Amino acid sequence: MGKSFLSCFVGLVLLIACGACGNEEIDLLEEETTEAVIRVPDDIRSYNAVTKEIVFVDSPSVRQAVMGDSDRVTFRIAGGGDFSVTSILSLDSRIYNVPVLLEDFGKFYLSDGYPVVDVLRNGKVSQDERDEHMRKIRKEWERFLHVLSANGKLKE
Repeated sequence: MGKSFLSCFVGLVLLIACGACGNEEIDLLEEETTEAVIRVPDDIRSYNAVTKEIVFVDSPSVRQAVMGDSDRVTFRIAGGGDFSVTSILSLDSRIYNVPVLLEDFGKFYLSDGYPVVDVLRNGKVSQDERDEHMRKIRKEWERFLHVLSANGKLKE
């Protein structure tokens, strides 16, 4: 009788401990979601509209923003407007049909999604989703390109 009580007690303690761990994990995941801000055009050295490569100025705050643990990066455009993108690494195996800032071994690319739709089984559907997301930020995207062009930072 004593052993079964002890077993039940240990089981109950473990159940409570696991339940508490589960709640903490959810809270930690929510806390880990961070957003970085890039000032346009100040924090950008250049953007190549063909290759989609974006080169940032070399400063500690910009490095932290783009190489930190941020899940989202907001591009705050001088004169008004901003848009946010999902920050990912090229080693990511998931499909993103939303605008992304992709880090690929120290280089950065600003794109409508990841990976390129040519390698996807259902590329048409993915491209349609990407086009829809880009339509939502079209005004801000055009302003982004205009501000970079006006400051000599847009390459085509």
